[in-house]
Amino acid sequence: PGIGKDRYQDFDELYVYCYRVAGTVGLMTLPILGTAPGYTAADATDPAVSLGIAFQLTNILRDVGEDLERGRIYLPLNEIEAFGLTEDDLFRCIVTPKYKEFTKFQIERARDYYRKAKRGVPMLSKEARIAVQASLDLYGRILDVIERNGYDNFRKR
Repeated sequence: PGIGKDRYQDFDELYVYCYRVAGTVGLMTLPILGTAPGYTAADATDPAVSLGIAFQLTNILRDVGEDLERGRIYLPLNEIEAFGLTEDDLFRCIVTPKYKEFTKFQIERARDYYRKAKRGVPMLSKEARIAVQASLDLYGRILDVIERNGYDNFRKR
């Protein structure tokens, strides 16, 4: 992501990346989807951006193992450290209790963005709501799969 960037020091840095690659997609599609009577595109902007952020955080969590194979870590380094982990721990690809707790924290953050995005569904035109709600529901299930796999996003997708 970014221009050759393969590490993010904190969530603020990672958020900027997520916004640029996915949050902007929500912004670009908003005028196409349209808004419900009584709402404006400005009203739906934050939920639209949140949907893109949620999707990108989900991609990051789904692809941890694949990214590690390429020498990339798209998880906040300061949070890795806060959970008592190191980059070397991640490259060992072992699901430890510390890694499970770390991943639970990351999943909850992604779900927070899905919740923020869901608030925007009623703001969309009637014709757009079902597709956006379906994307929220279906893509969000990737997080459920990570949980069912015992938080092993090193080897399982």
